[in-house]
Order: sequence, then C-alpha cells, then structure tokens
Amino acid sequence: MAGRLTGRKILITGAASGMGLAIAEKFAAEGAALALLDRNAAGVEAAAGAIGAQGYGCDVTLREAVNEVVTRADEALGGIDGIVNAAGILDIKPFADLDPASWDRMIAVNLTGPYNVVHAALPLMQAAGDATIVNIASTSAIMPLPGTTGYSASKAGLLMFTRCLGMDLGPSIRANVICPGVIQTEMTRYLWENPEHSARAADRVALKRLGTVEDVAQAALFFSTADSAFTTGAMLPVDGGFAWR
Repeated sequence: MAGRLTGRKILITGAASGMGLAIAEKFAAEGAALALLDRNAAGVEAAAGAIGAQGYGCDVTLREAVNEVVTRADEALGGIDGIVNAAGILDIKPFADLDPASWDRMIAVNLTGPYNVVHAALPLMQAAGDATIVNIASTSAIMPLPGTTGYSASKAGLLMFTRCLGMDLGPSIRANVICPGVIQTEMTRYLWENPEHSARAADRVALKRLGTVEDVAQAALFFSTADSAFTTGAMLPVDGGFAWR
C-alpha cells in the first residue's frame, strides 16, 4: 500500500548516495516530507531536487552545523518526527596499520554523528509524540571481521546506542537498528566490482547474492511505519544470512 509515510517529516543523513539515497527515494515515494543531509553538498542538493525534498550540505561530526541544519529542516518541514542515520565511512586495515586519525574519523562519523543528529532533533521528536529513529550499523557490529577494528567498534557502539535510545525514549519514540551485510554501494565497490571477490562474498551467505540498497531501504521503511509499532531497541541483520544469531 503506497502512502505509508504520508504526513511524516523525516531527516535522513548520508542521503547523497548509496543506502541513504535509496532510503530517501523510497520514503519520498511513500509520501514523507524529507530533509536530506550529506557532507557532499552538491550531491545531496541534486538528490533532494530530484525527489522534492530539502537538501543540506552538512558534516554530521560538526555539532554546531548539525544543530543549525536541524533548525532549518524544522522550519522547512514544520517539525521532525523521524530520523534515519545512514551516513557512514569504512577503512579496512589490520589494527597494526590503523592510523589514529582514521580511528577518530570512523568513531566521529559512525557513532558521534548519529548522537549529534538525534540530540539536536530530540525536542522536535518529543513534541511530535510518535516518532521513529532508524540507525544503519553493520554486521561488523555483531561479529569480528579481519581489518575492521575501527569500523566494527564504531558500529557496535551505534548498535548499543540505538538499544539504549529505545529504552530511554519510549514510549513516544521508537529506535531500531539495521545491520547490513555486503551491500552494493560505492563504499564496497572494491569488492563487488571484482568477480572473484564478489562470488566469494555471495557464497558465504545463505541467499547466495550480495545485498542491494533496496533491501536496506525496505527494512528502514518497516522500522519507520506502524508495521513495527511494537518494536523498539531491535537489531535487524539485512545480510542474506551471514551473521547468524
């Protein structure tokens, strides 16, 4: 049924490309009014223009910039009652080669960024009375993988951050987290453009294929609608059957 987000006012980060863009397109098709954030200002403005949304260039690690953009989004949309934190970065290196600056940046973007966005928008979401938060983590949050010390730590932190939000912000705000596996985005291009690597990754999962951004967008839609009305603090792997629980 179309129009499942009619009347909703949702802010999406990392919306210039990849999972964030796919979620924005899905939510716009379902009737939501959207504010899109991305540090790629030109990209997010183009994406917003294509779907009739508001677009803002913003680095989610910069707290004052986030506060300013949330205020502008509130004025443009007439409130905010939903957030999807899809902005994220990945640097795969053995721990011995992991530069401190890379560690700091992954923690800043993948964990502190969602904190900044939720904290800035919290009064607006509390005023809405029925709001949703969806954070995009990773299967790396729930199982160790080689070369992902910094990334996994940041995403595991995001997983627990989301669960605690579910506890602290209920009953009027629900918070849930999606843990994608290997999804075909720019961030994983190094893998899926190599036929050998792509085949190996697909063979490791039960469904024998790599994920698509549409797979993640459908999960984000579920967590943002009344279909998940009795669900908060939950973690959903979207990984084809890789991180078995």
